[in-house]
Amino acid sequence: MSGGVTKGAPEPAGASPLLSAKLTRPEPVEWTLRREGLIDELWSLTDLPVTVITGPAGSGKSHLVAAWADDSPGWDTIAWLTLDQDDTRQPARMWRHLLAALRRAGVLLPATLLEWSALHGHRAVTEVAAVLSRHQHPLVLVLDDASRLDAGQLHEIDFLLRHAQGCLRLVLIGRHRPQFPLHRYRLTDQLSELCGADLALSPAEVQALFALHGTDLTGAALDDVMDQTRGWLAGVRLCAMAMQDAGDSAVPALATHDYVVDYFTGEILEGLTPRQRRLLAGVARLDTFTPELAAIAGGLPVAGSTRSDYVLADLEEAGAFLEPASEAQGTYRFHPLFRAVLRDRLPLPAEEARSAGLVAARWCARHGDLAGAVGHAAEVGAWEDAARFVVDDLAIGEVIMDGPAGRITGLLAGMPATPATSEGVMVAAALALAHDDIVRAERLLAGDAWLPAPDAPLPSRIAACMVQQSIAYETGDAERLHAVTDAAAQLLPQVDPGRIAARPELWVFVLSGVATAHLRAGRLAEAAAGFAAAVRAPADERCGALIAYCIQHLAFAEAHLGRLRAAYDTAQRAFDLVARTEALNRGPRHIADVALAWVAAERYDTAAAWHYLHAAEAGLKTDAGPRESAYSATLTIVRSRLLRARGELPAALSVLRGAPAEAPPRRWVRDELNLAELRVLVAMGRHDEARAALTRLDQERPEVTVVRGSAFLAEGDTSRAVECAHRVLRRLGLPVGVLVDAWLLLAAATARQGDHQRATEALQTAVEFTADDGGTRAVYESDAILRRLLRQHALTHPSTSDPATDPARPLAADPVPVLSARQTEVLRHLSALIPAEEIAAMMHVSAGTVRTHIREVLRKFQATTPHEAVRRARELGLL
Repeated sequence: MSGGVTKGAPEPAGASPLLSAKLTRPEPVEWTLRREGLIDELWSLTDLPVTVITGPAGSGKSHLVAAWADDSPGWDTIAWLTLDQDDTRQPARMWRHLLAALRRAGVLLPATLLEWSALHGHRAVTEVAAVLSRHQHPLVLVLDDASRLDAGQLHEIDFLLRHAQGCLRLVLIGRHRPQFPLHRYRLTDQLSELCGADLALSPAEVQALFALHGTDLTGAALDDVMDQTRGWLAGVRLCAMAMQDAGDSAVPALATHDYVVDYFTGEILEGLTPRQRRLLAGVARLDTFTPELAAIAGGLPVAGSTRSDYVLADLEEAGAFLEPASEAQGTYRFHPLFRAVLRDRLPLPAEEARSAGLVAARWCARHGDLAGAVGHAAEVGAWEDAARFVVDDLAIGEVIMDGPAGRITGLLAGMPATPATSEGVMVAAALALAHDDIVRAERLLAGDAWLPAPDAPLPSRIAACMVQQSIAYETGDAERLHAVTDAAAQLLPQVDPGRIAARPELWVFVLSGVATAHLRAGRLAEAAAGFAAAVRAPADERCGALIAYCIQHLAFAEAHLGRLRAAYDTAQRAFDLVARTEALNRGPRHIADVALAWVAAERYDTAAAWHYLHAAEAGLKTDAGPRESAYSATLTIVRSRLLRARGELPAALSVLRGAPAEAPPRRWVRDELNLAELRVLVAMGRHDEARAALTRLDQERPEVTVVRGSAFLAEGDTSRAVECAHRVLRRLGLPVGVLVDAWLLLAAATARQGDHQRATEALQTAVEFTADDGGTRAVYESDAILRRLLRQHALTHPSTSDPATDPARPLAADPVPVLSARQTEVLRHLSALIPAEEIAAMMHVSAGTVRTHIREVLRKFQATTPHEAVRRARELGLL
């Protein structure tokens, strides 16, 4: 070309000398790991006009591109320029070396461009672009460490690329993205990128690099190296060198090793500006961070929300080893080795560190990062703030439920023994409960000074209730448990629904406490409803153990209520959940066995009952939960019934009178034991003792009325026995077991009166009830005359004859229609004017089944409409 120069032309006068090292790509060294996969990938990436390769110091960027260039058939058409900090301060120097790199790649440049004065201004760039546009061969320009160039220099290089008429391709290498208009090339699909994550070594590559150093790295040692270095090439290399030099197969702690510390110090720390040192020192105190949090912790001025957008660039410019912690949440972290060196070599003054820690803690608290807030506050000893964060976030339940292994519990491990604030006292008590230290929790709450006032913030009052609930549960204080759970149940609806949704354990925690309070007070129906509500409440993994507790106790309550089928199914669900819950370390674990022992005994499956009885007894001996008398008392009653099934009545009575003494029985539990004892006394014919035992029981309880009727029947007073049966049967909503006993009493009494049809009908109803829920024990233990009726009649369907037309039957006043359990439930729903479809949904049966029950109810009440049947039921005292 006219006016051009060839390679090797004389240098212009007055110019600074060219540095050959800046124009030469790195030579491979002995330990260089050849990365065939990435080299192959570069072939496709560099087909595009711009390729950007970024990664932290020591990630092997330059050697990778040099290895690719050495493999290129047109290696002599690759222009290489290594940049340094002087190239920014002296733009003419940079351009002089860039032109020299182009000349080496075969570009013929005009001699005038090589003059020192010509290397200033856009005109020279335009002339170079014109020359490149006429160049006949493809050309690759590699700018190593391009992130050192300023925006103006990169703008001129962009001008060259755009006007080179497609002959020029650009490869930019740097520790962070250069100030090049990458967005424009990305939009037009002219940009390809490799980042630090792409440059990380795989385990196989780590092994190969160690092999180059004569070390065979396998198993746990390989895992250790990967965990410490995260595949960072320089870190792996330094680790291999350290092990080689030490002649030791043990992987060193790289965060404190001289080789790693010296590398970071020389490559990054020594070149930092004071502003960059403060930025890295502050951010290094964070485990993970968002750009905004990094700006706050790094002491950068934040103007609105826009300043944080530039923080990542600031960090990258300072040489930070950034890694995405969670792309979904937009959080980042430092490489662990880099963070450890920063924390050691860039300490903050004590007051500044405390201030920065509190600022970061409050930012995390405002943005819903409780662990971050507590962690930062704990690190600088701001325990009052840490406790307030826990209380305000409604996380007291999390602390208690997660136990010693909980994340928040671990962060609060250094909390002082004597907190100074009410929030601190509540959190300290929660920590004690998490470690099963009930004595310390009670001691912390001694007195009322710590209690939040009625006008205190809602989270403080909820936290107080939850701590007291746990203590009341562990100590067996039923009255206190009822009071605090009732208060918590009234407070939770006042919390914003969004916050409740983020804390699903709150409702499960409180509802389980409400149900437990009902259970301990003997309100079994309310307890069953409460446990069912807790099981249905939204929950997360944290609630697994508590849900298992609720399901087991739901089965326990259902069993006592005579809902044997529901109790059995629920207990099986409990077993399945316990099997899936690996960390079931709180609350009873064997209550499902207790429930199944009761169910099996009621079904007269004695073999299964003995099996579950022994399993429950063994489990309760090792149970670390509160000693609750209801469990052992239930097993005592089951054992007594099993002994009675063997005909061993004295042994059955002895078991009841020797009830377990490890926990004082609650009133309802004591009543159940006394009632069971009374039944055995009646069966043994010990009438005087039975009458004395009757006086110790609540005379209004339907169970007591039935047993009193059995005592009258045993003494031959059938009329009073029938009266007792009718008194019970006039009531609705009774447990199935009580209804079965009442119908059996009526059947036995009327049979002894000679009214076999009425007796058969009553016995049929009792059998229907047992068919509904599977309990047959009461039938097997019934009067001998009833067992004869069972053998003589097929009692699969209720009698369809009209007893009122039978002149041989002495009618009792206001005879009670014979209703099955399902028919009784349907009648109760009809009285509330509930449609059949809704009744079906409530009873979990089809609408057709409900209509069949309604027809039977109408027939038995001799009614033509449900309204008439309900009216007659009310007249008879059934509603």
